[in-house]
Amino acid sequence: MNEETLYRWLMISAACLAAMCGLGAVSLVVLCATDFSWGVLLCALLLAGGAIGSGYVTVLFSTKTTVPKVFNNADEREVLTMKQRKELRKARGEVVMEKAMIEVEHERENIIHNLELTASDPDKPPHETRWSLPDKVKQIRGPRIYLEDE
Repeated sequence: MNEETLYRWLMISAACLAAMCGLGAVSLVVLCATDFSWGVLLCALLLAGGAIGSGYVTVLFSTKTTVPKVFNNADEREVLTMKQRKELRKARGEVVMEKAMIEVEHERENIIHNLELTASDPDKPPHETRWSLPDKVKQIRGPRIYLEDE
């Protein structure tokens, strides 16, 4: 068992302990509400403290586990060194960001182009009609227009 798996199991067990302590504390508070006792109240407070402490330990163990990133896989781990994998991740991230920026620029150009087309239309009426809202119109019955919002 490697260190990462160990920390993952410790994190899971600490989270289960936190859940059990929390449920025990809630049940003891309910018991204390029905039949008040200083001992039961003290045990409920101790269990609440145990739940908080176990939650804190869960967070500590979760920071020590390295969750596989998007670009990590077993083959790359076996073949590449840590430095090579870091460079590969960086290069892949740059490619993804470049593609996203190109897509954003194309969307911006499409929006501007569509606005220019609608502004330069000589037959466009000065007010909105049921034909100028093709995306929002769900169905048309008689003189009333039924939109998707209604």
